[in-house]
Amino acid sequence: MASPGDTARPLRADARRNRRRLLDAAVELILEVGGEPGRDAVARRAGVGIGTLYRHFADGQQLLRAVALDVLDRTIEAGETALAESSSGTEALRRYLHAAVDTGVGAVNVVHPLLDDTDWPERRAAARAVLDRLAAAARRDGAIGDDVTGGELALATIRFCRPLAIGLCAADERALAHRQLDVFLDGLAAAARPAARARAEIGA
Repeated sequence: MASPGDTARPLRADARRNRRRLLDAAVELILEVGGEPGRDAVARRAGVGIGTLYRHFADGQQLLRAVALDVLDRTIEAGETALAESSSGTEALRRYLHAAVDTGVGAVNVVHPLLDDTDWPERRAAARAVLDRLAAAARRDGAIGDDVTGGELALATIRFCRPLAIGLCAADERALAHRQLDVFLDGLAAAARPAARARAEIGA
């Protein structure tokens, strides 16, 4: 899917690489500072000149919106891949949520209140659809209860990705988010087991 900041013509390979570097750098900095990063800092982190940043994103709103849509697109893609390649619904859900952490889904939550325009119905619908499919597949496995929705799973994962502002480096923050996500999913599975056993006994 195209995001704001794309040009009408296909980007050259070097321009695509620079745009990817800029978006990745912006996500890193958004999660580090817990807000909008300076554009000079984004360009430095990406290893490009400030002029390159402005060629891709004319102003701060374009950059922030492009970050949000890029993260959403990548998480949607991760969900589709998890559903297609995983051997079970349990594995698909866990794989997707960990991929969302690595993609920087927490940045969407930070960026959202900073945006003038947060209306992207196609992304919302696609994200909701893939989450619902993942939740349904995990529910069939007994990995989550009937009362756990895809939206709740997404919001919980975003909470784990929120910057803690207690002096942890980015790598430690990311590792902690993954660990807490595993504990959360293990807890959901444990809570769902009695109901799953009861259904199995009824069907036996």
